[in-house]
Order: sequence, then structure tokens, then C-alpha cells
Amino acid sequence: MPTIRISGGSKGYKRNDHLPIGFIRHSDAATDMKSVTRVFYTLAIMAFLASTASAQDVHRTFDASSGGKLILDLETGGSIVITGWNRSEVEVFVSIDGRDADDVILEFDESSRAIEIFTEFESRRSRADVDFEINVPYEFNLEISTSGGDVEIEGVSGSIEGSSMGGDLELRNLSGNIDMSTMGGDIWLSDSDIDGSLHTMGGDVDIRDVVGNIDGTTMGGDVTYNNVKSARGGAKSKVTISTMGGDVNVDEALYGADIHTMGGDIDVESAGEFVSATTMGGDITIEEIDGWIEANTMGGDIEVTMIGGTEGDRHVELESMGGTIELTLPRGLSMDIEIEITLSRDADDDDYEIISDFDLDVEVTRRGSERRWKSSRKIVATGEVRGGRNKIIIRTVNGDVIIREGR
Repeated sequence: MPTIRISGGSKGYKRNDHLPIGFIRHSDAATDMKSVTRVFYTLAIMAFLASTASAQDVHRTFDASSGGKLILDLETGGSIVITGWNRSEVEVFVSIDGRDADDVILEFDESSRAIEIFTEFESRRSRADVDFEINVPYEFNLEISTSGGDVEIEGVSGSIEGSSMGGDLELRNLSGNIDMSTMGGDIWLSDSDIDGSLHTMGGDVDIRDVVGNIDGTTMGGDVTYNNVKSARGGAKSKVTISTMGGDVNVDEALYGADIHTMGGDIDVESAGEFVSATTMGGDITIEEIDGWIEANTMGGDIEVTMIGGTEGDRHVELESMGGTIELTLPRGLSMDIEIEITLSRDADDDDYEIISDFDLDVEVTRRGSERRWKSSRKIVATGEVRGGRNKIIIRTVNGDVIIREGR
């Protein structure tokens, strides 16, 4: 049977540390009545534990009030499900199963500061499944550390922080502030009003139907923002996304987007103010940008449509090391245009072209000696439109450039 160590109080009786699961010691001096009560109570507890020993389940309830804190430190790892409810108590269900279930040490510590739960194995070689289902008051703070396992949190408002060494994070209906990470799993955040950051070393990040300033980062997966409103209480915040190896999808970035991926596509449906997008190996598509745009890819196509009026900063810098670039600009925009297509040694002058709705001067430039001229050729186009107030710079290697005037 696993060992339980308890300190602090719960539901009116006191517990001391370093007690086996089948024994609970009272601190009162013995009177006859108290002795009888103690024996009866101890026997009742032991009978209950014996009846449930095969399942090795543990149930504890602690008095708690809004604004309290739950601390989980699980060296054994294990799945965690935390749900907010409308009661002034914390209820904990623990299920312990597996070959070495008897080697699990489970500790509860209740103090004025927090309710703390700790698990570890008696031996480093021990293996067991330790799963938690916990109910807390709606307004409660969480601090979680687990060596491995999925974490699911729903319906909690407060400061939520924690990390898992290897599991998914599923987060729903939260409010307050959050700072959570996992070393090897996916992250989902939905239906929440919350600020903070989420990070995974090797999974996807999916954030949807959220109001708040949320930074989602991953070292090796896709990042998706869907119906994320970054303005709250009059504050404005850009969308910031970083991933080492996956696609990025954003449906809306009202106050701008700063996006970086080391190896995937970037797709932004609608953005205001600005977009700064960089990928080392994928396409970039900005379906609507009402502001300025800077986009760079090492090996993909770029397609951008600028909407809105002609006032404010509307500069454009688009660069690809090997793809087609297509840009649509608002009608009436004042521009100074510079376009450059670099041709590789094996490319002919007529393999790639500049297609423009604007009157541009186009030429093929060559540098170096006659013998080496094919390695340093460029198709260059320049032109000033309506006074040249906004700089439009487009560069690509072995790709077409298409620049259009919108409606």
C-alpha cells in the first residue's frame, strides 16, 4: 500500500507527518471517551482503506477560500485534472496503480499559505501510474510541477503557473494570468480571458476564442491563433509567435503581428498596424494587412494584400531567396518602388519577369568580366508613383515578381 504523510488539518481533525496510510494519530490527551472515540475512528479508517486497497485510491477534502493556492510537486509524474467549482473547499482524488504502486509516497501539507501535495518513489527504479482529479474554488491560484503527464485545467480564475516534463496541456475557461510550459506535448487554450505565455519544446500550440495578451511559442510544432482578441481594458498588444519548426496560422491580429518560424509556412488572414514575418523555409501569405509589412523567407513564395487607406506608415519589404513574390497595394498609394530579381548561373534572362500595374523602368544588370557575367545578373525595376512617400522594396532569387493595384 502506498505511504501517505499528512500535516496540517482537514475537516476538523489533525494529522502528523510520517504516518503510514493505515494510521492517523490524534494529539489530544486521552480520556476514556476520547480513547474509545479514537479507537473507533482509527478502526473505521483502517476498514475503509482495506476495502479500497485493491484500487489504491485516496480521497482528501480541505477547507479553502477564494484566493487560496494549490501547489503540486509530483516527482512521480502523473495526469492532473483540475476543475473550478462553487464550494469553499479543495477536494482531491488520487488513483495509484501499477507494478510499484506500494513504493509511492504521497504527502499532503495544509497551511495558511497553501495546500501542498507532493509525490515521490521510494526507489528510483519504481514505476506506477499516479493520477489526480482535483476540485478547487473558482478563484484560486495554481502552481504545478510534474515530471511527466497531461495537465487539464478548466474553470479557474487566478495566477496559474507550472511545467510538465512531458505531457499535453489542455486549458479551458480560465481567467487571470498564466505561465505554463511542457517539454514534449501539445498545448490547447480556449474560451478564456487571460494574459501570459505558453511554451512547448516539441508540440503544437493552439489558441482560440481567447481575450488577452498571450504569447505562444514552440520549438518544434505549429502555432495557431483563432479568434484571439489581444485588446482588453483599453490596452493594445501585438501577436507574438515563435516556433523552431512548424507552421503559423493567425486569423486576426488587430494590433500587429511579430511572427518567426525556423521551418514552416506563415498565414495571417487579417492584421492591423503591421506584420513582421520571417521563416527559414516556407511560404508567407498575408491575406489582409492594414499597415506596413516586412516579410522574409529563405525558400518560399510570398503573397501580400495591403488594404485600407493611404495614410500612415505603408512601407513594404519583401524578400525571398527562392520564390515568387506577389504584392497588391491600395489604390492611390504614394510609393517609391525598388524591385530586384537575382538570377542564378543556369537561369536565362527571360526565365523570370516583373509584372506590374505601375510604370517602372526595367533593366538587366551585369557585373564582373564577360567570362563571369552569368553569375552576377539581376533584373531590376524602379519607379516613383504619386510622390514616392512609402518605400516598396522587393527582392527574390529565381522568382517572378507581381505587383498590382487594388480596388
